[in-house]
Amino acid sequence: MRLFKKHSGEEPSDTARATPSDTAEPVLEPLTQAEIDWVRSNIAGLSEQDVVLGDIDDLGRHYNEMLTAWLRLSEAQRPDPNAIITQIGLGFGQYVADHAKLDWTVATDDYGAEIALYRTRGNVLIYPTDLVAQRWAAHEWDVLPALARQMIATVEQLP
Repeated sequence: MRLFKKHSGEEPSDTARATPSDTAEPVLEPLTQAEIDWVRSNIAGLSEQDVVLGDIDDLGRHYNEMLTAWLRLSEAQRPDPNAIITQIGLGFGQYVADHAKLDWTVATDDYGAEIALYRTRGNVLIYPTDLVAQRWAAHEWDVLPALARQMIATVEQLP
């Protein structure tokens, strides 16, 4: 049961539509040491911004502050938010992984490769940075703590 699926926002090409590959399961590979280090350094960078690591409520506060500050800028002045989204997404993912006993992986599908969380039991696959990106794009506030808790509870109920 796939809980969450990333989507690039781009429609597949006509060639991709002609093949049934959209139903294919992504290929999961373990993180390399460089990827593990990258995840850890991104999460550690949150503490340098006065985020209490392992505290989903504090991460939610940080997300709200970053989104609010970004939205206050005119569209022409807004920097690319991808680095912020990635960092918060990795912190969010680590919280969910720690509490739902999930592992990091690289999931590759028709849209490319993305870091994800998985558990074989229950066929769980979650794209945490994409989840944060979707909320950011929708300008949603006060969503991360409840979303994390809901995801953890859902995963815990799976056989």
